[in-house]
Amino acid sequence: MSNSEQPTVILDAARIRRSVQRIARQIHEDHHLSDHLVIVGIDGQGTVLADRIASELISITKGNVRSLVLSLHKDDPLNHAISLSEDGATLEGAAVVVVDDVLNSGRTLLYGVRHLLGFSPRSVAACVLVDRIHRRFPIRADYVGKSLSTTFKSHITVRLAGGNKDVALLS
Repeated sequence: MSNSEQPTVILDAARIRRSVQRIARQIHEDHHLSDHLVIVGIDGQGTVLADRIASELISITKGNVRSLVLSLHKDDPLNHAISLSEDGATLEGAAVVVVDDVLNSGRTLLYGVRHLLGFSPRSVAACVLVDRIHRRFPIRADYVGKSLSTTFKSHITVRLAGGNKDVALLS
């Protein structure tokens, strides 16, 4: 991209807010009978998104909704520790939704889900704000804010800074 080219806004603050609300309603619809729902955000922007989704869910459901953080090294998950912000026993028998900002190759979500399966959740679903549709690994998002077919050289940046500062950019 040359210096004169500006990134393209693919989601502005209002569309991100509506996406979070829609995703929360979809999760509620799919898990309204679940008495234990855990939203697990991938550390970073995934955590911010997960917290927002969990807040929306708490406002529309009477069920037990928890929000946790999963920390992993996105570039080299096999050679770095993966950790959960609380004891993994919290996930036993729970409906779990793993949340990240962008689904690129699928590797981050795949390793995250792999780690969570060791705690015997009842079910696991994946949620992303932007799905680039370029997967090298067999994973898909069950809940998506926006699907976007891009080139491999394109880059998606999500900034969840709050209020009108939220934006998803394509460069």
